[in-house]
Amino acid sequence: MWLYLEIMTKFEAIEKIIKKNGGYITRQDINKANIASAFLSEYVRKHELVRYASGFYAKPDWIRDDYFIFQYSYPKLIYSFYSAIYLHNLGDFIPPYLEVTGPKNYRPFKLPRSGVVLHTDTRESIYELGITSVKTSLGNVIKVYDIERTVCDFIRNREKLDSEVFIKCVNWYKKRQDKNVVNLINYARKMGIEDKVTNLMEVLLNEN
Repeated sequence: MWLYLEIMTKFEAIEKIIKKNGGYITRQDINKANIASAFLSEYVRKHELVRYASGFYAKPDWIRDDYFIFQYSYPKLIYSFYSAIYLHNLGDFIPPYLEVTGPKNYRPFKLPRSGVVLHTDTRESIYELGITSVKTSLGNVIKVYDIERTVCDFIRNREKLDSEVFIKCVNWYKKRQDKNVVNLINYARKMGIEDKVTNLMEVLLNEN
């Protein structure tokens, strides 16, 4: 009887977490709640939760969010470049892959990997520059480089990128009411591309 009550109590705690999260639960959640992993394993089996990644489970009717699941699995990877453009609505381009940036020499999986483009920054200070949080279209919070860092990345790598997408990116940035040109220049200075960014922005901001 005691064991049954213990299981029911833990199951109720797990259900509260799932409800609070909007339909999913992770091993990090149960660790914070001081719930033994055995209870989660039994709950997953009994309620037929779907395993989307190691330690990440969701109800069968939870809408899969690839951006959220991927970053849960690799929290050091920050959404960047085309993924950042999409997440910040800096164009009408919907990338067919997840594009991320990690710290120097960070390789959490074997490359190449289908559906993923991985960059690394040689300096920790640059890797950490401009990290912010946004919600995916499904309402889950993820980490992405902010608008100014994204524009700097595009300018720094202009020759390697699709010219049409590049032009759309900077022009959409020009029209943004929430742009912060001071931050843009500060980022550019730290990334060693201040002249490129300044020259381009002078042209864009002076256009009619």
